[in-house]
Amino acid sequence: MTRGEDILIIDDDRDLVEAIRIVLERNEYKIRAAYNGKEGFQKIQQKAPDLIILDVMMATDTEGFSLAFKLRNNSAYREIPIIMVTGFTRKIAESGPEAFQHIMGEDWPVNYIMEKPLDPEELLSVIKRVLEDT
Repeated sequence: MTRGEDILIIDDDRDLVEAIRIVLERNEYKIRAAYNGKEGFQKIQQKAPDLIILDVMMATDTEGFSLAFKLRNNSAYREIPIIMVTGFTRKIAESGPEAFQHIMGEDWPVNYIMEKPLDPEELLSVIKRVLEDT
């Protein structure tokens, strides 16, 4: 794998975005960031990234899923690998699964799901694996 892949991080937690940015830039990845799904989609339209790291819960509990499904249903973007990072399983435990039935029955439109808080070494390993598989 060659370094320098363009990775777009889409997450409303600015501190988390900066922490991920530091880890990935130290490993020679080029990082762009967006802080909500709309801004993320605009950046994807400007220049499709090699990989997206996408949060689930931003302005809404399912904003990340909405964006991921939008990308998977668009021939221009469906091949971009997505690593979803989430505290979603905690949210399901708190809110109950019935609040998410409209998603639970769907095939998840991502390549890999990681639970927050993120382990930097695991994130690097997953990124490498996902990029190699695409």
